[in-house]
Amino acid sequence: MAELKFTIMELIEESVNSGGRFIPPTKNTFNNLEEKFSFSNEKTFYEILVEKTNDYIFFICDFGNPEPRDDNLTNVNTGIKSDNPRTKEQAELLNQVFFLYHYGNNLLYISNYQKKGLLESILKEKLQIDFVIKNILKKEDDFINILNECNRISFTHINNLFNEDNTKKQALVDLTGTDAPEEFTIEAKYGKGSKIINFIRNIFQAKRDSKISSLVICGIDEKGFEFVYNIDTFQQKITTSCTKNENGKFIADDVKDKLLKELTK
Repeated sequence: MAELKFTIMELIEESVNSGGRFIPPTKNTFNNLEEKFSFSNEKTFYEILVEKTNDYIFFICDFGNPEPRDDNLTNVNTGIKSDNPRTKEQAELLNQVFFLYHYGNNLLYISNYQKKGLLESILKEKLQIDFVIKNILKKEDDFINILNECNRISFTHINNLFNEDNTKKQALVDLTGTDAPEEFTIEAKYGKGSKIINFIRNIFQAKRDSKISSLVICGIDEKGFEFVYNIDTFQQKITTSCTKNENGKFIADDVKDKLLKELTK
């Protein structure tokens, strides 16, 4: 078993009809999408399988790059080298990314946040429709209301944030042993309703007052999902534990089943 995290995001398509410019996609949106195809982007080759149901569409993407390539293979036990049979036109598709869009909640689940642009490009090319993948934005109060536990708060570039208030200053001294750090990170876990909520509100105000230059708050909601507030960006994540095959790649059906199980909790 290995840990695999899915970032929860919004997927919207550009509407060709009157009304709102962007709308949530439906099952019919993907009617013309092939169930198996390849895609190349920035010298990387992708092999893509698509599973469609009435409840979701699931993308399995294996990918790799023909470069770099060594002329030899090395036996890691003996150090003996042999000719590499892979040609310059071949690639080992050892990397993976999974996308699942669920029609019931209109949410997209991505196993690698850095690859969100890949799905936008694939859908654009295959369906001739513009899609946008967006972070889920939350107001500060909305963020606090879903906060069940807080396991990390990080902010930097403090500018008189604690010096103006003796209570905050003493709390900082008790916590860090100093009252004038250039930057620091608090990593702790608190129950909902504790005094940390007031501290978070103060931090939000400090950001609005430009007393800090960055802000990251990591928490857990009541369903046990991880979420991250990064200034104005809200990212919620689901952590799964999935099986890998003998070659070290995730088994796609297991990934899908584990993710869907988390969604129905």
